[in-house]
Amino acid sequence: MIKIVIIHKDGDIKNVECTGHSGYAHSGKDIICSAVSAIIQTALLGLMDVSEVLYEKREGYLAFSCPVAEKAQDGIRQQAILKAMYLGLKDMQSGYKAFINMEER
Repeated sequence: MIKIVIIHKDGDIKNVECTGHSGYAHSGKDIICSAVSAIIQTALLGLMDVSEVLYEKREGYLAFSCPVAEKAQDGIRQQAILKAMYLGLKDMQSGYKAFINMEER
């Protein structure tokens, strides 16, 4: 099962951690792992284009956090990217509850 932890602070998404594999299909054919990975990794790339991002990535694991943006406009962009990511992950979870566990703190 894929476990996603999203940490909110003051209404903003601050940290994201994704671990595990869905187990939906064999490696290379698992559409759920592929979709979740694409959503989270695209968000990370977008964040890296906007501001500094602290992240750790390895097989079956991706975690990142955004330090407070220096410019207000960069903070708005960060949150737009993170909220789009959140909506995509929430939609995936609703369709594949047996394979994705999303926790919010």
